[in-house]
Amino acid sequence: MTFTVSNNPFANYTLSIAAQYQDTKEGIELAQKKPGRKIHHSMESMLKECVFLGATRFGTNFIA
Repeated sequence: MTFTVSNNPFANYTLSIAAQYQDTKEGIELAQKKPGRKIHHSMESMLKECVFLGATRFGTNFIA
C-alpha cells in the first residue's frame, strides 16, 4: 500500500499508523488461512508417512 507525503506533519504520522495497521491486518488474515488438506491416494502412501494415520481416517478400529 502506498501513501503520499503531505505538508501536514500529522498526516505522515497518521499514514504511518495506517500502513502498520494494514500490514498487521494482512498478517492476521494470512495466519487464519487453513492449510490445504493432505490427500493420500493409496493405503501404502499413507502408511509410509505414519502408521497411526489410519485410525484418524478409518476409525479407531483400524489396524495397520
